[in-house]
Amino acid sequence: MDMTNASSPVHRDTASLPFLNGVYVAVDAISGAYLIVDGPYCVFTKAEMQYCHNLRSRLIPPVGYRRVVHTGQRQSEEVKSLSTDRVALVEKIFSDVRAQPDAEIVLATSFDFHELVNFPLKDIARRHAGLGGALVCHVPSRSLGGNWLDGYASTCAALAGAVSLRPSRRRKDAVAIVGYLRDRDEPDHAGNLRELTRLLGGLGLSVESVWLSGGGRAELEAAQRAGLVISLPYAREAARVVAERVKAELCEVGLPLGLGGTERFLLEVGSRVGRREQARRLIAAEVAAAVRDVEIHVLRLIAGRTAMIRQNDPYLDAGIRELCAELGLVIDEGAPERALCFAPTSIGRMRAFAHVPIGYPNYLEHPTVERPFLGYMGFRHLAERIAATALRDEVQAAEL
Repeated sequence: MDMTNASSPVHRDTASLPFLNGVYVAVDAISGAYLIVDGPYCVFTKAEMQYCHNLRSRLIPPVGYRRVVHTGQRQSEEVKSLSTDRVALVEKIFSDVRAQPDAEIVLATSFDFHELVNFPLKDIARRHAGLGGALVCHVPSRSLGGNWLDGYASTCAALAGAVSLRPSRRRKDAVAIVGYLRDRDEPDHAGNLRELTRLLGGLGLSVESVWLSGGGRAELEAAQRAGLVISLPYAREAARVVAERVKAELCEVGLPLGLGGTERFLLEVGSRVGRREQARRLIAAEVAAAVRDVEIHVLRLIAGRTAMIRQNDPYLDAGIRELCAELGLVIDEGAPERALCFAPTSIGRMRAFAHVPIGYPNYLEHPTVERPFLGYMGFRHLAERIAATALRDEVQAAEL
């Protein structure tokens, strides 16, 4: 199945990560953003998952106002309590959150069974959106059926229709990247964005805005300067809406992971801006350098080993599978002994195989220096990580 243009990805492990997780990831990736969730106290405790994945998470800061606010009047709510008139209470919560001095964006959505009682959350959000100040935006809930990727995409789509965008300010060689999954504010993602900016710069393009990048409202609104909107898989609808609103060209691309993924990314973008030959020259030089840097690692430590992949992100899953082929790894889902396992830390119990933590949520690795996994620099770093894991596995096996 081609997942490149899928709007609602489905994967064997995705169901274990609910809709709200993706909303939390999105809110955590926007500076000055707050989230009001119509739900009980456990709305707040769910944020702890993101807090463990992202050491710099802004959702539940050590001091200050929480970025995730719940509307429940008690820790556990019954249907009877939900049927009472709660409008005044929720109105006050909106007013309190909007009054926070750093509140640039206030998003609102619903939790599980709260969605069934038909509470007028959207109407309340609309009223507060008309009061000025912080941007107030309702995110239609799919808590009863959507997964975390739907939550992230829905949040981006809601923002795409709400932020202020003026098409008259766009520039020919300026681009906006919409649909980047910034699941944490750590150096792996800082490295990814630097690499994407570097590669697009090699085509003579300037990255003006990234949805989402950790920036605030100004970062989102900077998309109005884009002559081209580059759509990555995690927010296709948002990219389409932004492109239409700013009257920019839209270029849908896959995840630039590995040699093949990055080549397709550059060729698609290069073709769209009339610079395909320039892209080919850039690719040739970058691939030669990247292969030279990892060649010994591949020949001595990686090639011929067995790999298994356990991901709850179908786009990352597909990219890792292609990367494994590029590095000479043989994929075997039967979980053989001494296999290299590419999995986030929350899926299953790690057995006796060499674990390469990658994906969301990752509780085991928190880099202090840039360590991208996208583009050609990402190819180098992933090869280095895989080789190091394989070498440690060899040492451990020899000591048994």
